[in-house]
Amino acid sequence: MKYLLKTLGYYCIFIILITFICSLLNLIGVNSTITNLIIFISNILMFFIFGFKNGKKALSKGYISGLKMSGLFLIILIIINLFTARKIFSITTIIYYLILILSGVFGSMVGINNKDTKEH
Repeated sequence: MKYLLKTLGYYCIFIILITFICSLLNLIGVNSTITNLIIFISNILMFFIFGFKNGKKALSKGYISGLKMSGLFLIILIIINLFTARKIFSITTIIYYLILILSGVFGSMVGINNKDTKEH
């Protein structure tokens, strides 16, 4: 649980940084479609990376640890979405959330399969 909260803190820092970067890109004049794509791809990568690290820490059933981690991160995104968007749940946001959950679960499954096994 302590590791999960630490990872949650890292993810919050990541969200703040990616928001800052995309805000700067919008001020410069970059198209909002490009910044939305940057946010989408970076979120997928972060869910996968944190899922991978969480899977390496897990003892068994990497998909469950990835699902817990993804669910926790998704709660943060939903809370942020409550304050920033007018549409809370639409079909596109549900698909977006499902892709993020699958990315975290897949990362955790890959992480548990790449775990270092030391024979003593």
